Order: sequence, then C-alpha cells, then structure tokens
Amino acid sequence: MNADEIASLIAPLHAASWKTAYRGIMSDHFLDHVVDGERRTHWRKKVEALAAGDGEIFLARVDDEPAGFLCIEGVDPALDEVNVHGAYVNNLHVMPHIKGQGVGTALLERGAAWARVRDFSQMYLFVFEDNLPARNFYRTNGWHVVERLMSELPDGELAAELRLVRPI
Repeated sequence: MNADEIASLIAPLHAASWKTAYRGIMSDHFLDHVVDGERRTHWRKKVEALAAGDGEIFLARVDDEPAGFLCIEGVDPALDEVNVHGAYVNNLHVMPHIKGQGVGTALLERGAAWARVRDFSQMYLFVFEDNLPARNFYRTNGWHVVERLMSELPDGELAAELRLVRPI
C-alpha cells in the first residue's frame, strides 16, 4: 500500500476516535469541522516519514473493516534521535463501537513485540489528563504516570498531558 492508501484507512478511524474521546478536551468546532481533513493531511505525511525512519503502523480489523491502529516509533520525532524513554507509542486508537473488545490491548502487545525486537525495555506514550477512560485502560494494562506537561493541541488550545511508561 502507498502512503495515500494507508492514510485513507487510518485517518477516518483516527478522526472518529477523537470526535468521541476528545470531546470536551478539544474544541467542538475543531472536532466537528476540521479534524477529518487535518487527520488526512497528518497521516499522509506521517506514513511517508515512517517509511524513511524507524516506525510501524499496526492496523486491526474486525469483520474486514478497520477497527483500530497503533503507531509506534523507535526514534523521538521531536528530537530525531533514539528515544531515551523507550519506544514511542505515537498513537493508539480504536473505533468507539469496538472499544472493550480487546483490540487496543492486542495492538499494544504487537507494539511491545516490535519494541522488544529493537532492544527497548519499555514503551511510552502521552494521554490527556482529562481522558479518564484512556487513563483507566492504560493503568489496567500496566502503564504508570512519570510526567505531567502542557501540550498545544492542533486547534491551538493547551491541554494537560501525562507521559505514561510500561516495561516490556
């Protein structure tokens, strides 16, 4: 698959997830009118960058339809160097109607296997502090908070995020 084909599978799933999980964190205007196109543009660029670097996208399907995805990287995209915090789970999203069926956990395990092969001892990710369902999911799956920071959202607002880590 080329970058456009991969992005066309992932972007709608990512946008659908954001529209439910991030309601109240990101602006309604952004989620209702901007996120679909913004995620398409983001994923076209991201897929091309991953092809040139150290990362992978795992796509889960249910009934032959995209159900969730995980994007994991061995290089910190902000620093362009091997990540001292572990393998970076850049994104984990599951279609809202599929949540609770084990798709997210299975994707995390695929990411952990990818990271172990590359000699990482842990993975890390960021989660919005106000996203309690996601925080509960990660806590149940062995992740713990190591840092709190403020992050600029795609709509220009600021939100508190937590860095979580999990040994693998």
